[in-house]
Amino acid sequence: MAQEVREAKRNKRIRSQTRKVIMNVYNYFRHQDERESETDVDLRIAAATGISVRSFHSIKQQYRCGVIRSPPPRSRISPVLGSLDDLAKDSIRQEIFSFYEKGERPTVEALLMRVRKPPVSFSGAYSSLYKVVKQLGFRYRRVEGGGYILMERSDVSAARNKYLRLLDENRRSSSPRPEIYMDEMWLNETEFVVRDMGLTKKSAGRKGKTRKGARYFIVHAGGEDGFVQGALLFQSINGNKKDSDDINDTCFHSWFQTQLLPNIPPHSLIVMDNAWYHSKILNKTPTVNSKKCEIIQWLTELDIAHDCSYTKFELLNLANAHKDKLVYEIDQIACDAGHEVLRLPAYYYHFNPMERIWAQVKKEVRKSISNTEDHTFERLYKMIKCAIDRITTEDWRKSLRHMRHMEEKFRIKERAFEKLIENIVISQDVDSSESDNDE
Repeated sequence: MAQEVREAKRNKRIRSQTRKVIMNVYNYFRHQDERESETDVDLRIAAATGISVRSFHSIKQQYRCGVIRSPPPRSRISPVLGSLDDLAKDSIRQEIFSFYEKGERPTVEALLMRVRKPPVSFSGAYSSLYKVVKQLGFRYRRVEGGGYILMERSDVSAARNKYLRLLDENRRSSSPRPEIYMDEMWLNETEFVVRDMGLTKKSAGRKGKTRKGARYFIVHAGGEDGFVQGALLFQSINGNKKDSDDINDTCFHSWFQTQLLPNIPPHSLIVMDNAWYHSKILNKTPTVNSKKCEIIQWLTELDIAHDCSYTKFELLNLANAHKDKLVYEIDQIACDAGHEVLRLPAYYYHFNPMERIWAQVKKEVRKSISNTEDHTFERLYKMIKCAIDRITTEDWRKSLRHMRHMEEKFRIKERAFEKLIENIVISQDVDSSESDNDE
């Protein structure tokens, strides 16, 4: 049944009238067979209506509260925020960390004074900068004795440091795994649209003005020796649909198994982001809708000590405490082939050297596109292929050196942060929960 549930569009707005119809469908299915489990009914509703189970749970919660209403209208994106590119956002992050290096406490007011100057030249006000800071994974924490300090969310910081530590351990080992980096890029008829696919399942943030029409999805991989031979995927996307309608985990898994794995060195370390089609889970954590026997089975399969006499919610809390044992399908495929997958930390797409490589490819293709009106699939593929062929091994090594330089800078900044924070008592009060997900 779960396989019948289509992946819903992440930004689809379901209005109140549609929500009421969905609940009518639910009530009809619910009364058809009262012995059927709630989970199975939810899956049937999702399959019948074309929405995700998570969206249906939200609608059902509204229904139980007695108020079904349309979602609030989308707020207009600030021109200031829309004009910030990835380089500017990274510069803002670097400025926050520079406070720690100088032994100072970062605040949005102090940060605003710095980022108004080049290279950021931020033209917005306090509220706009605070939105950017939150998007970068920072939150205000109250300091004992009064005042606040900007701190990176602990989960974001921990993920970054774990990533850097695992990379360092691999490079220092007696037999280091070859590092293979993969990434995606988007092409819209006459110009490239680069998007960071690890921030969200459907990341926003297109650069530049885009036109309606055919769109193309490009994925490739490379490392110390340049691009992986035979690993280029160039796929047409229906311009009238969202990306997730055509790019799915099945398509990606096929490319991964047939074009990437056979062409990379044995025992490689494959670095990728957290795009949703990279992250299909084999052993999903039980939910409140799971039966007690299903939770016990999950705990048993992962060799997690438990007592069958525990209540369902005690077992569920135990399962949630071991979410780190989740296994991604793509990781298992790589493991079976003798490789290992390492995922980029959220908000740190620039740790991928392919970002600089794609910038070179994009520049070459834009030159070619500006001199032709022939935008057919074959023509665009030829331009992409030629641009990629111009990227040399030395270009890759320069990009890798730049990436390792950034990695070392963040190690230094982390040490400066720890030194500063040792002398500060942080209150438990925060301006927002660390579980907030702004990716």
